[in-house]
Amino acid sequence: MINAWAMARNPKYWDNAEEFKPTRFENSMADYKGTEFCYLPFGSGRRMCPGSVFGMATLELIVARLLCYFNWSLPGKMLPEELDMDTIVGATAKRRNQLHLVATPYDVRMKFEDCSGTE
Repeated sequence: MINAWAMARNPKYWDNAEEFKPTRFENSMADYKGTEFCYLPFGSGRRMCPGSVFGMATLELIVARLLCYFNWSLPGKMLPEELDMDTIVGATAKRRNQLHLVATPYDVRMKFEDCSGTE
């Protein structure tokens, strides 16, 4: 039997294991869906942490709403050709340099026409 509790608190792998620090996973090269044992405390299969699926679904919804309610543009007079598209590959692919965008609210007011046939 594997002692996941002890693994999750092993100071060799985790500094301040009792502290909630999601940033500790930012630069991780481990694939959380693979065979990386550092994620074993979060479970796998049917007993996997339900928060991971909920988090991914919620993130998708948030991004969809942001795309729906805002127009997005590059700052200043920056052209799309000037974007640095270099990526760093690890557990996920991410941009080498941050992407800065300007969000302007999208006018979502609907216009209704009179369909009754009378003027």
